[in-house]
Amino acid sequence: MAGAAKRHKRVGQRPNLLLRSLQKHQWWEITFVAIGMVALIGVIVILFLPLGKGPARYSHVLPLPAAGSMAFLQTVSNQMAIPIDRASAPEIIEDGDAILRRVLSDIDDASSSICMMNYIWSDGRFSDQLLQHLQRKSAAGVKVYVLLDAYGSVKAPDGKFDRLKKSGAKVSVFRSLMPLPWKIMQDTKRNHRRAITIDGRVGYTGGVAVDDKWLGHARTPEEWHDLMFRFTGSAAQRLMGSFSELWMATTGEMLLPIEQGAGEGNGSPYLILSTSPSPDLFEGETFFLTSLWSARHSIHLENAYFLSDASVRQALEDKARAGVDVVLLLPGEHTDEKSVRWAGQRVYDDLLQAGVKIYEYQPTFTHAKMLVEDKGWSVVGSANWDNRSRKLNDEIFLGMADDGLAAGLEKIFQHDLSRSRQITLQEWRKRGLYQRVLEYLSQAFVQQY
Repeated sequence: MAGAAKRHKRVGQRPNLLLRSLQKHQWWEITFVAIGMVALIGVIVILFLPLGKGPARYSHVLPLPAAGSMAFLQTVSNQMAIPIDRASAPEIIEDGDAILRRVLSDIDDASSSICMMNYIWSDGRFSDQLLQHLQRKSAAGVKVYVLLDAYGSVKAPDGKFDRLKKSGAKVSVFRSLMPLPWKIMQDTKRNHRRAITIDGRVGYTGGVAVDDKWLGHARTPEEWHDLMFRFTGSAAQRLMGSFSELWMATTGEMLLPIEQGAGEGNGSPYLILSTSPSPDLFEGETFFLTSLWSARHSIHLENAYFLSDASVRQALEDKARAGVDVVLLLPGEHTDEKSVRWAGQRVYDDLLQAGVKIYEYQPTFTHAKMLVEDKGWSVVGSANWDNRSRKLNDEIFLGMADDGLAAGLEKIFQHDLSRSRQITLQEWRKRGLYQRVLEYLSQAFVQQY
């Protein structure tokens, strides 16, 4: 009886303890804590639940024309309301030293304008060389515009950018990093576009960012492997438009065309898509899927971050079962985001079982972004094959029907394959429990990868 009485006394004391604890704080302190808890729950719901992420699965009703055909380009143009244009195939530039050397040469030749936006900008030798050349051209009267992303460029050298601005250049930052509940839905969506335009006549896009990891020739794990594409003519002008669109959204300033890029009537047909996140339209997903659905013979994909949703996985598996040569070339152990790799590996078993071939690049981290289909249709740009690029970030997708471009990319792809390790279904099913747990846990964050 005495023990029961004591237990009853302790139970009766609990509300009193809670009440006394609350009485130690001011009402406004309790209110702020309550608001914080509600905000935290809201952030978790926004970031990790699949709300407003579009249909669970995409499909096509009617047969699609072959990838790279004019009928295919017209279908994509009509579906997505983007024009078909023509331009010469781009120059493919491989790895950091060669890319930086080519970009600096074009910057030095600039006569009227240099517009540059990038996701990552970190202090270092790469940054120093680029800023030195930009500052010299700005001081000489060339209009220089640089657009940074607040998250990707958190390590940018502020003092050195101040010197660039003093020379007459304009520098702006896309969105903020303020953890405000009413801005979290906006600020989680970043500007991942890469575009450099010089005088509106030369334009670059691809995967390279401003960080010393991109220097070198991919000879060691510290030197990343990547590609950039140098366009001229109308394609350069459209890349200028991709920059100007976000410059105006950030600063309110419209950049009128400084030079008018000319169309090339005899060039190869291409489509360029500059995406911005929308809760209703996921244009990156549509662009990628339409390309996959239209392949007839081969799908060769190399990308730094591969996370397939149900629609992409189904498209790849269906094509492999239909006899299409589907090859994925993905990062190996040398990756900067191990959890993204583990989440992507979660579906290896399904893909391999369907006949998809999977290779992992061994020498270093491959940050290249390319898709080549049927030896004639190529998709390049800034986008990864993850949820952020397909649905959350501002990106650039450029698809071109050109046999020469496809052949150039295929040559790089085959060379990269020779430096990769193939993953077989038999081997994959022998992986340990620890690896399986990592894959399972990493999937929880797939909406934000």
